[in-house]
Amino acid sequence: MKFSVPFSRYIFIASVSVLGLTACNDDDDNVTPSNPIEVSESQIRVIHAGSDAPLVNIVANGNSFIDDVDYAVSSGLATVPSGSYAIAVDAQLADGSTTTVLSADLETEADTEYTAVALGNVADDSLMLKLIANPEQAIAANYARVQVLHASPAVGLVDVYVTEPNADLSAIQPTLSANYMDASTQLEVAAAEYQIRITAAGLKEAVYDSGPVTLDAEVDYFITAIPNTWSGMSPVALLVALPEGQVLLNDVSSGSDIRVVHAVADAPAVDVFLDGSSTAAVTNLMFKGIAGYVNIPEGEHTATVAASADNSVVVIDKAPFELALGASYSILATGSLTDNMIEPWIITEAPRMVATEAKLTVSHAAYSAPNVDVYLTATDDISSATPALTDVPFKASSGSLSVAAGDYVVSVTVTGTKTVAIGPLPITVENGGVYGVAAVDSTTSGAFDVILLDDFVMAK
Repeated sequence: MKFSVPFSRYIFIASVSVLGLTACNDDDDNVTPSNPIEVSESQIRVIHAGSDAPLVNIVANGNSFIDDVDYAVSSGLATVPSGSYAIAVDAQLADGSTTTVLSADLETEADTEYTAVALGNVADDSLMLKLIANPEQAIAANYARVQVLHASPAVGLVDVYVTEPNADLSAIQPTLSANYMDASTQLEVAAAEYQIRITAAGLKEAVYDSGPVTLDAEVDYFITAIPNTWSGMSPVALLVALPEGQVLLNDVSSGSDIRVVHAVADAPAVDVFLDGSSTAAVTNLMFKGIAGYVNIPEGEHTATVAASADNSVVVIDKAPFELALGASYSILATGSLTDNMIEPWIITEAPRMVATEAKLTVSHAAYSAPNVDVYLTATDDISSATPALTDVPFKASSGSLSVAAGDYVVSVTVTGTKTVAIGPLPITVENGGVYGVAAVDSTTSGAFDVILLDDFVMAK
């Protein structure tokens, strides 16, 4: 992977320009410069490394600086006039309001680069701003510049190795050691391919492995070790901030987490086979059954679904699908056996927990239902309510919705009507919870049902 290619989800902050002052000669209509004032400039960027924090807005001196910053996102470097800045971090709450959760006064100096990192946890009130200042200076030809910040509060003292790929750590001293909130000095290394590995202090077994990565010449890399909220066993991932945007590096062995959901009302129990294997990855999965997450390698795969009673009865035959490193997915078997229309539907999940909100995903997996409206209300009376989701077709998902903790009623109607086809379903959601509701056909002719997922299941 080349760090110089920005991760697809990045935010770029436009630089601030300052006009020089000019003077006018009363005897001449021409405007001529007269002792132009040089304005000193600094650079600022912001990194969101609070793993249980919501989207945030950044405010500088009471004005919006950057909005909608999500976890594991770095802004680009913004050029601003040097001076005093009151920085505030405003959390976006599920009810649409915002509240200031962090603030700091920053006195910027000329030709200096400042990185403000929100790190720690909301849940234990340890969220804070870490400010790091570096002089702006050129990088030597054929070299890259690297700085590392330890921003994972659950991980203690670690050793960091930046080596040529596959180097034997047993005979190598760490490139640096760091405890939580420690930032290294800026290191210049020859532009080349490297491998970044992290171990517990004094040990040689890597708890994080980047695999081969390329550091390009004359590029500045600010690397933050952040809590891993994706798949895999590593406690950290690396967020690589670039002058514009960022790259997220999951541990090379993170794989992908998948779970299988049986959402075909008229189909019997099934076995699921991956990649042509004769051994089932999931066995005897009944309608409305959920096979818990399993980790498999990222990349291209196939899924075959067969009747448990007779594996020669195949309802899905080697359906291809592709998984991304670090991602989590639900694979729903949807459709109708009667109509010979069973196929997999893959939904990308968002398992990260947010301390200030519940996360709710609503999915339309009811084969026989038309487009629907979904209501999320305080009571089962939807007569004057506006749907939370409207005109949702079969095999469409809401994505992860931010919902305030509390008691709700979910009602699903045919689009444009108030006649409840699914529900009313009372639910309770809590801050920090992740919840899923999938609308499905029922085993009763002409009726509909739901499958409850994630923390709904855990609460039983």
